[in-house]
Amino acid sequence: MVVSGANRRSMVRLPRRPPLVVSSFLLAAGFGAAALAQDVKVAAGTVEDQRASDARMGGVTVELALSGSSLPEVKALRVRLKSAKDDLGASLLPPVSEGKVAEFEEFSTDRHPGPHFSLGSPARDATKITVSGDLELFMPSRDPATKQKFEKILSRLDKPLASPVLKAAKVEITPLSPAAYNAREKASRPTREQMMAEGKKHGASEEEIQAAIKMMDAISAIQGDAPDEKTVLVATKDPDGKIISVDLVAADGSELHAPSRGTTGGNEDKLIRIDFSEKPPADATLLVTLRTAKSILTIPINMKEVALP
Repeated sequence: MVVSGANRRSMVRLPRRPPLVVSSFLLAAGFGAAALAQDVKVAAGTVEDQRASDARMGGVTVELALSGSSLPEVKALRVRLKSAKDDLGASLLPPVSEGKVAEFEEFSTDRHPGPHFSLGSPARDATKITVSGDLELFMPSRDPATKQKFEKILSRLDKPLASPVLKAAKVEITPLSPAAYNAREKASRPTREQMMAEGKKHGASEEEIQAAIKMMDAISAIQGDAPDEKTVLVATKDPDGKIISVDLVAADGSELHAPSRGTTGGNEDKLIRIDFSEKPPADATLLVTLRTAKSILTIPINMKEVALP
């Protein structure tokens, strides 16, 4: 396909090719893991090329086509690229790949489009790319420790939960009472006096300071109503991003309907707010899903000479 001009954009679905299968000797986790890895297959799916004459713009997106009878056990995944080059030798690894580890993303077999990774823009005359790396699959069925249950959680507020698994994962989880939540919010929000003093310190005008105060008030207003008896609040500290999900379920494990859910903050200090349609039962259980070393299956990615559109 020939396109004139500075930019070109095209999409192609590659012909079905034999998937990449992991041989047992590549896995150090033992025969069971090797057999499972041989069942999970990965190949290049749709390739989208948004190439531009300026290499800093555009790029290539490669969708992963996954298959195998064990695939329904995969609940989350992430791609960790090691090398990506076009057939003219130019590196296509994006800057984000240098040092920053990608987060796990949720996965299901009926998700469309499927998981993908993005690369930089190939050279103008490049026609193929070669990529290597790892695909990490989170499979909770491989390790019962991924599911941590804390019973009668509503009677255990404002104290960090204790668990050897949480400790090993360097994860801290604290269910909060509305009073503790309000105190936390108040402590983290500067007062008007503090904002005015800080603004004057940096030479801001009175008009600029008042505008900043109004903006802070507006942000506070859209953060939601004050928590009540139908609200569950959970604070987490998870520096390594081990938490996959945090849910409140009935004592028998059945789902509790929550029409609203939101999070604020990052891995170092996150607040999870779940608003239920009615007051949760007093014996409700907090279900925390974590990724553990045993729950991760690593599949090498080795895509050679993938055709560009």
